[in-house]
Amino acid sequence: MVTPWTDEDRRELAELCRVHDRMMAEHAASERQEALVQKSDAEEELVFKVIEDATPPAPVPEPEPFDEVQLDVLARVIAMEQDHEHEEREKAIAPLKTEIAELRGQVSALLTLLGQKEFKSADVIDLPDWRKRDVA
Repeated sequence: MVTPWTDEDRRELAELCRVHDRMMAEHAASERQEALVQKSDAEEELVFKVIEDATPPAPVPEPEPFDEVQLDVLARVIAMEQDHEHEEREKAIAPLKTEIAELRGQVSALLTLLGQKEFKSADVIDLPDWRKRDVA
């Protein structure tokens, strides 16, 4: 069962609230005072200087990674490497080109034997459409 507050209880609570508020105000005042002391200490440490020209110095540009001679040498090395790769590719493809040429000769000879002068391309034949038309 809850008992109701009496006038005595209300007065005691009001007094406790006043004491609490006073303590909070004193604490806030002491914090403000401490902050002012710290600020004045910091201001004493500051040294103000007067500078005639306050513009920052121009940034120093980064040096180029290569000079002209190095770039020229690098370009020549890359070109030589590309030429070397092209030659290797041609060497690898040469036997295939020879084989294709031989096969063309054989096909021409076979067509001559069959009575045709040259190879005719086949007619294009349409395949039936196997797709379903009812698909959503």
